[in-house]
Amino acid sequence: MEKIIKINQLPIKVLLLIGINDLLDTTGQLLMKMGIHHLTHFPATEFFQFWIGFLIYLFNFFLWMKILSKIDLSVALPLASTSYILIPFAAVFFLHEHVPTTRWLGLVLIVLGIFFVSQHKSSRGAA
Repeated sequence: MEKIIKINQLPIKVLLLIGINDLLDTTGQLLMKMGIHHLTHFPATEFFQFWIGFLIYLFNFFLWMKILSKIDLSVALPLASTSYILIPFAAVFFLHEHVPTTRWLGLVLIVLGIFFVSQHKSSRGAA
């Protein structure tokens, strides 16, 4: 029998892991970006930022494997796509990047896509 997996049917632990995954992804990306620009000049602070970001990203990989062991990829990936929303906000706030209106509109479409995909039936239940 096919079980419907919606966001509100996922265990809190899995939703928490996905939230942590998205925050770590955003933090890792941001630190690597901040550090990579100066990596060739080897200032200690920026070099350190890059490697901390890389280690966070590496840890995040293992967290992602844990998440995939709990729910279907077709459910996990759209939910984890919220990092696509968090990263532009972080880039504007911390890196002072300009994000054009069309990109913000694209992010709204991503949010709508996450909602629609999360309403889809799954062949496997959450564990």
